Amino acid sequence: MEKTTANLIKKIAILGAESTGKTELCEKLAKHYKSVCVPEYAREYFDKNDINNYGVNDLDIIAKNQLQLEADYLPKANTYLFCDTTLITIKIWSTHRFNKISEFITNSIRATDYDLYLVCNNDVEWEEDSQRRNPELRDHLLKWNLHELMKLNAEYHIIKGIGDSKLNSAIQIIDNQFKSTK
Repeated sequence: MEKTTANLIKKIAILGAESTGKTELCEKLAKHYKSVCVPEYAREYFDKNDINNYGVNDLDIIAKNQLQLEADYLPKANTYLFCDTTLITIKIWSTHRFNKISEFITNSIRATDYDLYLVCNNDVEWEEDSQRRNPELRDHLLKWNLHELMKLNAEYHIIKGIGDSKLNSAIQIIDNQFKSTK
């Protein structure tokens, strides 16, 4: 079977609790590797919808659009596709807020979806914005992300540091992880 360019792209997911520098890291990694960062669709969704009044069906809409964004960005990627969240985050929020997860989300999460997960540590100072709600849950959410990744038996690394320190750690991990594919 012939490999397409999309098959050669390594998908790297950036996870972590709120306000841990995921978006910044994703964007900087994309810039460093001259590639693209798939934005977090939930932010766009909640810019247009009430963040205080949503349900499980809304999370399915967010999940489906997140997956569509990844598919849309994949042809634009160069070596790596950086994803500023995954369905794991949506699963965690669904469980946290509603104590249930839709069948779509449950069936759509697979360890093979990403070649590597980078989990941002909670060492970045909390930064308030209109969509962030849970500064007291950051440690719990970090552990929950790690638990979900372990259940998937997924390859992951915790990224510590602030600013360039965090970026350089992530670059070193990516370069070491994929040095044979360069």
